[in-house]
Amino acid sequence: MPLLLGLLVSAVHRELLPALPGAGDSTTLLVWLFALLVPKLLAVAAAARAARLVLTGRPAMVGPRALLRLSAVAVPLAVHALYAYAAYGDVVDQLAQASPLLSIALGALPAFLAEWIRIAPAAHAAAWCDLADDARGAAAAFVPVPSRVALRGFVRLRRGGPLFVLLPVLLLGAGLEAVALDRSLHVLALVTTPGAIAGGMLLLFAIVVLLPPWFRFAFAVQPLPEPPAAALRATARALGFPPHRVQQLPTGMHALNAMLVGPLPFGRTLCLTDGIVRELDADSLAGVVAHEVGHAKKGHPTLLLTLVVVVPLLAMAPLRLLGVESMDQLTQAALALVAAAVAWLAVRALAHRFEHEADVASVAALGSEPCARALLVVSRLAQPAPHGWLGRVLSLHPDEPDRWRTMRRYESDPGFRAAFDRGSRALRAGIAATALAAVGAAAWAAAVEWPREAVVWRLHAGDHAGALRLAASLGEVPPHWRDAWPRVAEDLAVAQALAPAATDWASAKAELWPAAWTRGVDVLLAEGPASARPWLAMALGAIDTATPVQRALLGWCEAAADGDPDRMAAIGDVVRRLGVPPRLKPAFAQ
Repeated sequence: MPLLLGLLVSAVHRELLPALPGAGDSTTLLVWLFALLVPKLLAVAAAARAARLVLTGRPAMVGPRALLRLSAVAVPLAVHALYAYAAYGDVVDQLAQASPLLSIALGALPAFLAEWIRIAPAAHAAAWCDLADDARGAAAAFVPVPSRVALRGFVRLRRGGPLFVLLPVLLLGAGLEAVALDRSLHVLALVTTPGAIAGGMLLLFAIVVLLPPWFRFAFAVQPLPEPPAAALRATARALGFPPHRVQQLPTGMHALNAMLVGPLPFGRTLCLTDGIVRELDADSLAGVVAHEVGHAKKGHPTLLLTLVVVVPLLAMAPLRLLGVESMDQLTQAALALVAAAVAWLAVRALAHRFEHEADVASVAALGSEPCARALLVVSRLAQPAPHGWLGRVLSLHPDEPDRWRTMRRYESDPGFRAAFDRGSRALRAGIAATALAAVGAAAWAAAVEWPREAVVWRLHAGDHAGALRLAASLGEVPPHWRDAWPRVAEDLAVAQALAPAATDWASAKAELWPAAWTRGVDVLLAEGPASARPWLAMALGAIDTATPVQRALLGWCEAAADGDPDRMAAIGDVVRRLGVPPRLKPAFAQ
């Protein structure tokens, strides 16, 4: 969670709160890089205080677990500090220039770095805090120190998280880097609804294909140990699951769990943690395997992927037609919170249902006893789950008594079994209807948006002649285009003036640079920065690298066109610090 929040902060700064162009400064950046050490230092302090509490019994004013939580919160805060006070986003732009992969990798680097160096002390602190909780109030003269081997396994488990999250980040960057090799394809993917949907689906497919092997690498998955390995492989084979894909997840004996990894059938892995392999007997482990294979047979990973990822991805296109983007930020935030709450409750209800379906699949395969016994042992050994309203809302698993009752009734009550199966079929029909509705809505939105998106695509792909011809055939501007279309019209005017006959990117690029920049400087001096924006934007769009001064000048003109005098003044100070070009000194005279 600290890493994901850090990546969210990075995305917000990159997309919604961009740094002033040209404001990046290496000296300031080096100073603020030390902020990334704060989460680690807090975790070290938490481990030291927890160890002192265990060994001396003397509590501190600020408890170790509070410090540990604070170290997690410090990760996104450190990322925010780097972006907000060191203009890290501009440093990324300067270094990455036209490379999407480098831009995404550098943008995510602070969150990964802060969490990676925090993990080891945080894992030690968590182990000592658990030991302090166990020893609280005990009169034992001897308290066992956490095993180095167990802690090493726990740290390795924790570091698997960042490695696992790295996969979609790198795939996104690599995908954008690949399409950037072809200007037309790159613009199609970035500015059109069909291109964005197709690109999103291709990225999703790449992720789900690579996810199982990447999970095995990230978490150092191992073969199952003997003697349970042979029996569990035989159980998997009998249930129709590839036996060689039943493996052990090392956690330093810190977790009692099992999981099915992989949304699609090919490459799936069934992982049992070392803790559950050690604590459960052969029959109970067979029940756990039957439960996880039940998830696979019922298609739960694919159904969840469809509802949680595919449907929202398709729904983004029609939402734009509803004018959501034109609402004020407070309304957008409120709608986002409501949508997130409703989505979470729906996912929670679906996850609970899927757990029951996997349980009854285990009952159908082996009877209720093995899975019920496994639940009983795990519930006794695991840390007690919070049973307040918040714990119930956040839990994706039903309570154990509900699961036991459902399994017993499914096994012994034919009427309940028939009703349960009817409910499963109805649920799948509902999911299929939702997915089809999302596909239809996305297709409708793409058809509605295409005439104007095609103009933008052709314009920035270098087919100026085609863009001008299409734009001339369009009718009245739709309401949700009224803010964006004037900018497109300004860019079309630049294309009309400099390269109206261009039909490909090579010819358009040669006509735009440096002619558009020279013309933009003339317009800036004669008519002001707002009028110069389209000329400078088209010019810098035609080159692979831009100097800090050039990017700052474009940002200054964009702020003027947006009617943002505060940002304009701040960027103006940056231009003066970098050095105003001689021709533009009259425009920046105090």
